[in-house]
This record gives sequence, C-alpha cells and structure tokens, in this order.
Amino acid sequence: MRAVQLVKFGEPREALRYTDLPDPAPGPGDVLVKIEAAGVCGRDLVVRKGAFPHVKPPVVPGHEGVGKVVEVGPGVERDVVGNRVFLSAIYDGTCDYCRRGFENLCRNAELLGESRNGTYAEYVVLPARFAHPFHGVDPRVAVVATCPLATAVYTLRHVDVEGRRVLVVGAGGTGVYIAQLAKVRGGEVYISTRSPEKAAVLRQLGLEVAAEGDKDFDVVIDTVGSPTLERSLKLARRAGSVVVIGNVTGERASLSPALVILRQLKVLGSMAFRPWDIYEALDLLKRGLIKPLYAEYRLQDAARAHEDMERGVVVGRAVLIP
Repeated sequence: MRAVQLVKFGEPREALRYTDLPDPAPGPGDVLVKIEAAGVCGRDLVVRKGAFPHVKPPVVPGHEGVGKVVEVGPGVERDVVGNRVFLSAIYDGTCDYCRRGFENLCRNAELLGESRNGTYAEYVVLPARFAHPFHGVDPRVAVVATCPLATAVYTLRHVDVEGRRVLVVGAGGTGVYIAQLAKVRGGEVYISTRSPEKAAVLRQLGLEVAAEGDKDFDVVIDTVGSPTLERSLKLARRAGSVVVIGNVTGERASLSPALVILRQLKVLGSMAFRPWDIYEALDLLKRGLIKPLYAEYRLQDAARAHEDMERGVVVGRAVLIP
C-alpha cells in the first residue's frame, strides 16, 4: 500500500516520506479499513517535531480517519464488510477512568499514528470495536467530526456559554469549530486570528473577530497553549473560566499564579473527546448547524499540508485523500 511514514523527527519534507509499505492484514478481532479521507491534526505536527517520547519512528502518522471496512479477521462478523466507519483511539475499557466514562483519559490508550500505524495510508488495521459505523455524511466532511468538531463538543460540555461573552483563542482546525458550536449554543462569540484571510471567512460565518482591546470575557477557550495562555488569563473577567485545549508548540508555559488568584478564575483542561462525541458532531453536520471547513490534499502531499498548517493558511482542516 502507499502511505506516508514519519521516518525521523524534524521539518515536514525531511520527516515525512511517501512510500510503499506491506499491505496490512487483520488479526483476530480486527478489521481492515480502506481510508477515504484522513485529517491532519495539530497534534500530528507536534508528533512530527518529536515532542512525545513514546512515539518511535518509523510510524505512519494520523489519528483522524474515515473509510470502509474491506476485510475482517477471525472472530468478527462478516456483515460489517462494506460499512463506512470513523476510527477512534483504542481504549482498554476496564481502567478506572474508562469505567467512569472518561475513555479519553484511559490509562492504557493507544492512539493511531503514535503507538501504532495511523491514517496517512491507504489501509489501516485496528480492533473492530473502534471502527464505528455511520452514514449520511460525505467522508471528506465526516473526517471533520473525527477530532476537531468532536473536540468542540466535548470542550463545551465543561462550560455553559449560553448568553455569555466567549473568546476562542486561535482560529486553527479546532478553534473554528469551537466558535461555531459556541454560537449554536447561544454564546456571544469572538475568535482571535492574525490572518486577514481567516478573518474574512470567520465573518462570513457570522462570527465576531476579536479586536485589540477586547477583554472581560466570561469564557476564554485557548486552542494554542504556551504562547497565548497568560494573555488568555488576562482577557477573562473576574470569576470567569479559561478552558485550555491547545498545546501547539509542546512547550511549557510561564505564568503568574496571581492572575488566577486575584481574578478568581476557573482554569480547566479538556482532553480530546469520547467516541459518542463524534456521533454528536456528525449529527451537527447532518443538520447543517456547523459549516465544515477543510482543504483537500493528495496523500503524497502530506508534507505540504503540514507546511501550510504551520504557516496558518489552512482554514479548518487539512484533509488527505489517498
């Protein structure tokens, strides 16, 4: 099969190699999925730079994927062949977090594209129970639900935005969906970006682009991380909430505890999503409540997709088509 491999850590054209790999075969309990669309997540860029010690090249990157089941391993009913599915992380289902409904915090989770080969490929093998069937959404659109929009759904479970001033920091692949969903949920939503091109698109969606001097937000959702976190705390009003979901550089942040104490802020972290959040995200797309924003790339152009994301020229998601 054709695939993109992370062969070493570094810049996109040095680290990502378009190559031939052996066709994978499903083992007991597995399915083989032919990928129709794979999303490029900001986490993929951090993985490529070597920020996560558990990632050992060579590995096929990518955890966002939509495709069709084309083969099953022993123990899997053949009637799932032909199902269109989205793929999720692999959870053990038995740890204390999984038992409490926090599969996203599973102690023994495996993420596609990190501890096993991921979705930058023509085919992926994974346990059948982590290939979730769906219908009614185009694969290129559905891949938006498999991480960015599902992350938005899960993030907004932590805070009430109805009738409140909300600032989304960063108009990247996740920020644009958090902002759209916060508006659907009744928030007065602002989003920050330094890109005039992105600002024009955001205004077309009916979103307010934050101006210099805007402050006193009830809820600030930071999709960037270290470079913006201290400023996000300053932009929240007293007794406001700051939700941190971004870590685009993988660096540590430096901030003053006084910002949190004197403003009596609630600072929350939100980690990814659960599989059923993806189903809610798909429903939002089906109902036309969220506009999918993505740019298509050929699989062999994955390095260029990474470069474009780092330059901030991709509005929404970069989607690889094998």
